[in-house]
Formats: sequence, structure tokens, C-alpha cells
Amino acid sequence: MSKLKMIKNSDLEFYQNLHQNKINLIIHMVGSVTFILGNVGFFSSLIVQNYTAAISSVFLIILSIIIQGVGHTLEPVPFKGFKGPIDFVKIIYLELFIIFPVFLFSPYFKENWKK
Repeated sequence: MSKLKMIKNSDLEFYQNLHQNKINLIIHMVGSVTFILGNVGFFSSLIVQNYTAAISSVFLIILSIIIQGVGHTLEPVPFKGFKGPIDFVKIIYLELFIIFPVFLFSPYFKENWKK
């Protein structure tokens, strides 16, 4: 079963509840792309051994996480937080690589955008 089919409507509804504010939606659109590009840049920089670019990519990843955290302060429903460092990494990568892109092209995003 593909990852996209494993995302249930209830998962998207939960995600929708945490992403209602239009400014936060914009922040997440930019932040998710920045996070993905930062990761791609980091690993490709390591392959070609360009360590300056790798450090710049890590900066983009960190900046992306910070601005999205700030975006969540605008939400009426607060995020409950992470259970620890492993949970943080798991949730950040799962949400920014898979769940947010699926959410972005779903009716749930469109519904929040129209509010």
C-alpha cells in the first residue's frame, strides 16, 4: 500500500484542525518547500562534498522548522508538542514530506483557505 493511501481522512481532518489560520497556511506552504529543498540540498551537497552548501542547507531546514513553529502560534487550536527527540524527527519528516503536500491538494486545505 502506498504512503498516500495510508493517509486517512481522519488524519487530514486532524491536520486541518491544526492548520486553520491563512497566514499559517502560507507559512507552511513556503516552509514545507524550504524544508524539502533544504534536505535535498543537504544530501546532494554531501555527495559532491560541498560542505559550505551542506551547512547552508541545514540552516534552511532549521529556519523552516522555526518559522512553521511561529506560524502555529497563530492557530486557535494549539499543537500539543512532541514526546521527545525521536518523535520530533519522525513527525517533522512525515508531516513535511508527506502529510502537508497531501493536505495542500485536498479539500481540507481548500476549506480552511476559504475561511
